Amino acid sequence: MKKILLLTVMASFSTGITAQTLIASSHDPNATTNHNQRKIIRDADTNICVVYTTILVQKSVIKRVIYDRITGQWSRPMTITVGKNPTLSIDRDGRMCMLFEFNDSVTEIKYSSSADGSDWTAPTTISDPAHACTLPVADMDSSGCLNAFWIQKNDDSTESLVYACMAGDSLVDTRCVTTKDEILDVAVANHLQYLDNNLLFAIQFNGDSLQFFTSSDRMVTCDTLYAAMGSRPCISYNTFWYYPEETGIRLLFVDVNSHLTEVETISPWGQTDSRVLNYYPVDDVCIDDIAPPLGYSFLFLQNGILYHGFSYGVWWSWVSVLDTTNGNNISHPSMAYKHFSPLYADFIWMEGDGDSFNIVYKQDDKYIWTGMPDPEPGKGFYIAGYPNPFTDRLTLTIHVEEETSIPVIQIYSTHSELIKTLTARRSYTNHYSAYWDGDTETGVKVKPGVYIIMCSVGDKRTARKVIFKP
Repeated sequence: MKKILLLTVMASFSTGITAQTLIASSHDPNATTNHNQRKIIRDADTNICVVYTTILVQKSVIKRVIYDRITGQWSRPMTITVGKNPTLSIDRDGRMCMLFEFNDSVTEIKYSSSADGSDWTAPTTISDPAHACTLPVADMDSSGCLNAFWIQKNDDSTESLVYACMAGDSLVDTRCVTTKDEILDVAVANHLQYLDNNLLFAIQFNGDSLQFFTSSDRMVTCDTLYAAMGSRPCISYNTFWYYPEETGIRLLFVDVNSHLTEVETISPWGQTDSRVLNYYPVDDVCIDDIAPPLGYSFLFLQNGILYHGFSYGVWWSWVSVLDTTNGNNISHPSMAYKHFSPLYADFIWMEGDGDSFNIVYKQDDKYIWTGMPDPEPGKGFYIAGYPNPFTDRLTLTIHVEEETSIPVIQIYSTHSELIKTLTARRSYTNHYSAYWDGDTETGVKVKPGVYIIMCSVGDKRTARKVIFKP
């Protein structure tokens, strides 16, 4: 009965669409292709918009489906325009911008926008019509400007990375960033919560050469952030809530041995570390938003299986697999990047279905609830808490396999604000306990809601969700 009550109360805090859902089908095997071309976005009210391509009368067309949080329903697919390889961005007010490829005499990059995903402006060409251009990627900064990159094919058989800035629906700047013999992939990220105009981007060129860059002046100048050998670059960028002058950056890529590699940088630029994760061979990867120091989600494909992973950062030796999806020829996953969600990840993928392809959506929790079975065997400890929800006092128990380190327990808000550090006391051999009364370090009661319990033991950490409901 207690478990049923817990699940019932927790469901009231859920958004209601955690199960995977078939939302559309396509005849295009590349309907959601290119891991850095974000196909799924959510607005401030957590409504969701997904774009994809299909084939109609031998033409590639772009369609969209929308999830309405109030009605709890997905819309029917609606055709937006002729084109392929769309990528979505969204500003803080919910205005959606889409870049895509349009095949005319040469492939052009076109732009369209919408206030709500229903009515879209007439597409306009923003690339040089004299050169074929491909793989547009884009993100929004704090001023509402769209920062975009794409690959331009030149007459001398070289390729250039082109940058463009859009203000409103107007193109205000374009410039060539670099020219190489070959450019294979591009990634871009602005601040997750629209707090600054810093721009991060990455390029893969000359086979397996990767370079990550940062610019604070919309590409008038840029600095190298990190360089490596690999492919499939991904970027996530956010700020420490309690140290707004410090920013956290996570970079992911697949190294030359097909291992997933993680890089962590904290500003001012220079404090950088990396590690190779124990996942091999990785065929595809995409990244979610980051909440320093609460970690971030990412998706990766390995041997046809889609994994939802979660990392607390390179200085912690534990990475969780939160969800595993087996399907029919799973391919081309995409994750929502903005608006920031500290508790769950929204993502899509494709599955083969005869001569067509299903597009599947899922929302997955980033942290499990205290009181639920521990899904992370092997990390050397586990934490439990009760009751959940709690009104007066939360009791936490920690079991450690080896007593080499005293557990450190911290309470965070869903905005990654450190609320309180708890004292863990040894109860008996290999067991510790701690208590939280729903207060801050100064003794002030927190507001009702969801809080994150972070437990660190040695070089490993894990987190749980709890509801404070006085």
